[in-house]
Amino acid sequence: MARGRHRGISSGIIFILVLAVLTAGTYMAWPLLTGRGGWRLPWNLGGSDQVVRIRARQAPVSLDIRTEPGRATDQALMGNVYQTLTRPDAQGRPTPGLAQSWEVSADGLLYTFHLRSDARFADGRQLTSEDALWSLRQIIDHRYQGHQDLDGLAKVTNPDDATLVIRLKSPNALLLNALSGRAGIVYDRQARVNYSTQSAGSGPYQVDDWQPGASLTLTTNKSYRGPDKAAIHKVIFSYAGSPEQTVKDLNQGRLDAVVDMDPATAKQAGKAPTATPSTNNVVLAFNNEASSLLSDQHMREAVRYALDRQALADLEGGGAKALGGPLNPLSPGYDPGLQAFPFDRVQAARRASYYAQSYYHGGLRLVYPQEFGSQVGDLISTQLKAVGIPTQVSMVDQAAFRDQVLTRHDYDMALLVMDNDDIGRFADPNSTMLFDNTEVQESWKQVKASTDQNTYAQRLRAFAQQVSDLSPSDWLYERTPLVLSTPRLQGMPGYLTDRYLPLWNLHIKG
Repeated sequence: MARGRHRGISSGIIFILVLAVLTAGTYMAWPLLTGRGGWRLPWNLGGSDQVVRIRARQAPVSLDIRTEPGRATDQALMGNVYQTLTRPDAQGRPTPGLAQSWEVSADGLLYTFHLRSDARFADGRQLTSEDALWSLRQIIDHRYQGHQDLDGLAKVTNPDDATLVIRLKSPNALLLNALSGRAGIVYDRQARVNYSTQSAGSGPYQVDDWQPGASLTLTTNKSYRGPDKAAIHKVIFSYAGSPEQTVKDLNQGRLDAVVDMDPATAKQAGKAPTATPSTNNVVLAFNNEASSLLSDQHMREAVRYALDRQALADLEGGGAKALGGPLNPLSPGYDPGLQAFPFDRVQAARRASYYAQSYYHGGLRLVYPQEFGSQVGDLISTQLKAVGIPTQVSMVDQAAFRDQVLTRHDYDMALLVMDNDDIGRFADPNSTMLFDNTEVQESWKQVKASTDQNTYAQRLRAFAQQVSDLSPSDWLYERTPLVLSTPRLQGMPGYLTDRYLPLWNLHIKG
């Protein structure tokens, strides 16, 4: 009897186990069969629920990528939330994005783009050429960020849902580059969101939460069907924390990575961060309008000779290299032989001596964002004082900098981060530098009119020399943003990390 009861109990247990397995299998298969609902295992197998925490140097002032000019907005949102027709490779050159391929006519006037058929907006709607055409019109009509790069458009059409045709008034060798930035974003024409705090893009991520000045949380876009499927479900950017606290958070696992690390944090890190190449440069912009002391070229040259650019680059904390001209090595127009206005206090003092101290009205006004730290302002002031040029230094927050420098042009010198392609701003008399030179403007037209890359590189190199000779600014050093991540985090990009951070490549080791 005992044996019979044991056999019966064993059979009952087996029956219950089989029933449980069948029930679980039905539960998991049901969403696949019906297309409704979903399921989630009570443990993590694929990392879909994993969270990555990243600390960045600069917080976005606004999430409205249409109007917010800051690099921090690009860093967090470009590619991740908002996709572009083309996108940059490791050298900043355009590669396929929403446009999987394109053709350019022999005369450089006609661009035909073929869009990906799998592109979807966050609401699930398919992205088509009508959205791309509408977006270009919006950028131009509302003067969104990047609109200047679209000035030469003559006509844009979409013969079918997958094709966008752009006709130009004259050749523009920079169009494909421009379409990898703000000018190339394809917006959701049916979206009704507050862009300053929310998002409506086509990328693998969407905005989940934003605490201004403190944090930005991105989560995966469930409608995304493209090639950049994200492995990490949630990425949290944080923007607050002393160097000591940042290093502590990294060492104790509360952070997975620090990107665009500031010099003070780099010194505290304990191990050397990775210096990543960038197309961005740190520029000492001069105010060239008539009321500024730097409208005089002799004065501009005095400042350029007075500055030890490598000493300023060394304040970045590792890897940054002094520039000899307006372009860094990632530009096709870079000339390693151009070493304009090398550090020479004798030459600087000779030019500065043309002006009595009363000429300075208390000193040249240097205004710059606090993200650079106090040391850079102190060093520039010290170097200029050594050759007889007094300065007044103001380190301000982003909002004040934007108002005083970018809007009101109330400065003599200002620190800016400018991309290699931004060299064209010196041909725009309305840019921050207010530099108005008709010969430079005509030369820039010739650069843009290049119909092949060899001609473009040659003309760009000559243009850089021409601009450098006139000294509307001083180009201090190329940026090499510092990145430090924990061993468990894999896939952190090794280039352009201060403006382009493709999060979909991230995954957790093990």
